[in-house]
Amino acid sequence: MGMKVSKDYAEWGDTSIGFNRWWDQIGSSLLCIVANGVTLANSETINDENYYLFAIPKHLSPRQTRDEAEKLMKRLRANHGAVELNTRWRLDTKLKPHLDSYRAYIHALDCRNKLINQAVKDGKNSMEVSNVEVLAELRVYYIKKHERYKGKGDYIPFRLCHGGKASHETDPKKIIFNKPQHELDATQSVNAVKDYLKKAEIALKLVANGNPPFQQTSELT
Repeated sequence: MGMKVSKDYAEWGDTSIGFNRWWDQIGSSLLCIVANGVTLANSETINDENYYLFAIPKHLSPRQTRDEAEKLMKRLRANHGAVELNTRWRLDTKLKPHLDSYRAYIHALDCRNKLINQAVKDGKNSMEVSNVEVLAELRVYYIKKHERYKGKGDYIPFRLCHGGKASHETDPKKIIFNKPQHELDATQSVNAVKDYLKKAEIALKLVANGNPPFQQTSELT
């Protein structure tokens, strides 16, 4: 069973390969620059959008500080809504993208080309093929492959499974996106498709120029 994470970070790579493999190949080299704990503000956090800076009177007890901070946070969230962590990550520069990621990129390109060919065949403009349609086609591909190989093939990448209960929706007309407040919003998966297609093009260009993509890190991580 593939590992699932609560956030969608491109630097995490393919998290569907199981935790042990993921940790050996990527996780152990992944460092979070944003701390989860509360600490004193410094030169790095003072202008960081991930932090609130509180002015805390020194005479308050820890309990009073906690109570006042909780009240302030409630007011901030009432005014601005829940704020998602804009996490920044750093990868070890020696880390290389692995083959599962390349396969996902190429699968996305194959699915788009299949849809483009069908569109042209139907007398439509190839530019009409959307990333939402590619997402739906990719999900179909992974679902069928999973069934064909009885669960032994590649798992569908987690980045393609946003959308709550509709995380495996394969009808592009039913995939909801650009509605961040909707519980079935799949915008992050649509954006993942865009990212996959971009990286697939980069990988193919590198191969065409005689440069193996697995030797590159900056453009494909």
